[in-house]
Amino acid sequence: MYDYPESEFYGFVISNGKYLLSSNSVSLSFGSKEIFVIRKIISLTNRVGLQRTSDIFKKEGGLFFIEFKGVNKLLNVDEILLKVSKGKIDEKKSFLRGVFLGCGILSSPPSYHLEFRFEHEKEMNFLSNMFKNMNIKHLKTNNHIYIKGRENIKKFLHFVGGIETYLFFEEDAVEREVSNTTNRKTNFEFANLERQTAATTRQLKFLKDIKDGGALDKMRNDLKEIAIMRLTYPYLSLSELAEKSNGRYSKQSIYYRLRKIMEAYEK
Repeated sequence: MYDYPESEFYGFVISNGKYLLSSNSVSLSFGSKEIFVIRKIISLTNRVGLQRTSDIFKKEGGLFFIEFKGVNKLLNVDEILLKVSKGKIDEKKSFLRGVFLGCGILSSPPSYHLEFRFEHEKEMNFLSNMFKNMNIKHLKTNNHIYIKGRENIKKFLHFVGGIETYLFFEEDAVEREVSNTTNRKTNFEFANLERQTAATTRQLKFLKDIKDGGALDKMRNDLKEIAIMRLTYPYLSLSELAEKSNGRYSKQSIYYRLRKIMEAYEK
């Protein structure tokens, strides 16, 4: 399937992103009921190379949130919409997939409709024009766009590569069964993500203490290199760190060396 991470990321920003401004920093925040959407946003953010100082993950009131603190640039809505309008067809598909995952609500049978909610009219009108160009019938009202009818929904989902989602909603019985499974899986994944976040935070604090204490320069070269990589890219997974090493280290070897550093300097 087509893969344009920047375009898909733009779709999330337009439909779900919120900038939080403080006196000395800027944060970009996203929220969703689904943990896999938050994971998708984190992955896309890493792939497009958005620099930031830290990632804050939390759950409040049944929603999952990811906040990217200290982002190095503000994304201008007008510039995003202009880029998308001039993009290739597959880039537009990726953008719409991000919008769908960011704010789309797909009803279950018997009342089929797909709803998009926007805070600003500009983004809503842009999406409406895209639907017109795709010959997808829709209704625009207030800050909502509705696509009604199986065939219209199916056309949209097929366009963005989400036909499986349409099929998922075909049967009530299947929906209930999968929903229960999804809830169990979501709880499991959230617990895992919480553990991973806590472990990474502790690891980064430990490495910073080692660096501030001057012990970093006393490490053998491979351990020092891994420690610097971890500190330089605090938001990357071990797999992504392995890619940054250009083949010198695998995910397992990075994990082994980080553990060795922790064990050696905790004594």
